[in-house]
Amino acid sequence: MNLSQILLDKAAKKELGHFYIIETSAPIDVAKKQLLDFTHEFIKNYYQKIESHKQSMIHLMDHPDVFVLGQSQLEEENSEKFFKVEEAESLSRFFEFKPVQGERKFAVVTEAHRINTTVANKWLKLLEEPQGNSTIFFLNPRKSQLLPTIHSRAIHLRLGATPIKIDHTLWNEFIVDVSKLSLSGFLDKYQKNEYPIHYWINELICWEAEQFGHAMPKQELSKWLKSFQEMEVFNQPTATKWTLYFQYLKEQVLPRFK
Repeated sequence: MNLSQILLDKAAKKELGHFYIIETSAPIDVAKKQLLDFTHEFIKNYYQKIESHKQSMIHLMDHPDVFVLGQSQLEEENSEKFFKVEEAESLSRFFEFKPVQGERKFAVVTEAHRINTTVANKWLKLLEEPQGNSTIFFLNPRKSQLLPTIHSRAIHLRLGATPIKIDHTLWNEFIVDVSKLSLSGFLDKYQKNEYPIHYWINELICWEAEQFGHAMPKQELSKWLKSFQEMEVFNQPTATKWTLYFQYLKEQVLPRFK
């Protein structure tokens, strides 16, 4: 099953995310076309297959409920290094109104490398708190290093990538243990286990990478990793680190674990 169909299936079940960053494994000279083609095709199929719109979109801008910021076609490189504040505000204003023809609005930012701190700060609330039925796509053909405030709020997708499949046997057994043990029992069993805490943190990150859920769990993971890093810097006791990990698993992983 390709990525577009996975997203359509999510949409059919009312589980489509609010904010995605999309990259591609293709070389830069063809990446932009690939990302534009993918986004256009997905949005067109969404309206035709999910909302049963009969008209066909010749171009992204042809639909009144779709907003495109940045170059919407394969034009020459834009001379402006960063988006202007007015452009950032126009994206926010687009979501202030209800959809015209359907149930969902889409916005596509075609040049993620043109987002600077000023523009990002204007979009933080928009990216964190969905307004109605809305989905935002940031296309990143250059594979640029995006600002952490943007990065942590998104669901990240890569075209042409093989889905991650790893053996979760140990991880599954570990999470079953977490569901049954008290904090003291967990510390007794795992503090001196042959696998150190960093091994289990890596397992957590790998597991999260397979989850096509909403952006919020990714945000929580980002905040938790930052807290753990601070513990490392200040040389906190091992038991404190394991306690923090146990609490995160109970609150963020167990409710989503199947």
